Amino acid sequence: MGFPVILQVAGYQNSGKTTVITKLLKQLSQQKIKTAVIKHHGHDNTLDFQDAGKDTESHRNSGAFIAGISSSGGTIFSMNHELPLEKAIEIYKVLDIECVLIEGYKKIQYPRVLLCRNQNDSDLIINSNKLVAIISKEQLTSQDKVPQFIRTEEDKWVKFLMDYITSRVIEERAYHETV
Repeated sequence: MGFPVILQVAGYQNSGKTTVITKLLKQLSQQKIKTAVIKHHGHDNTLDFQDAGKDTESHRNSGAFIAGISSSGGTIFSMNHELPLEKAIEIYKVLDIECVLIEGYKKIQYPRVLLCRNQNDSDLIINSNKLVAIISKEQLTSQDKVPQFIRTEEDKWVKFLMDYITSRVIEERAYHETV
């Protein structure tokens, strides 16, 4: 195990990944669990940093590996290249993050919740080896070993996922207090 506790939310485009993550973030924030999110942007190769003409754009374009800006209102870091998922998790460890929610990265396996639209998404189930739960728009054929929820049963799947995360965070907090 170890900090941070990681939960991946995977599924095809428009399956509800961001919705699930925002619901969990609200609950985790209320529980005072320091949570970070890493989202895979697989749609095209460019990101809009919205800093055209600003110093951070100039720094990146002049060769900075990473550019950052910080003030009492927040901090933003930007890079002109993809940061491997493992490196992003390592950065979050330095920031004492207790929980990392990963959105996407279907080909990388962490304990995961799968969002399935229907039975046609069963390839995701077959190719997942660390399934925590499945949330689908309709009942799928039996997955006896994995808890399964219908998307409209929000109270049930939010409670289940919160119990999953908080129990692990509590264990890790207790462990780190004794070390």
